[in-house]
Amino acid sequence: YFAGEILDLDGPSGGYNLQECWSTGYLAGESAAK
Repeated sequence: YFAGEILDLDGPSGGYNLQECWSTGYLAGESAAK
């Protein structure tokens, strides 16, 4: 949640927006686990 709010990307719903959500969530989780 925190990483998403920091990026605060705003755009139409769709494939690219969902891919950005999953990719940044994954990277934030991997980085936090280290």
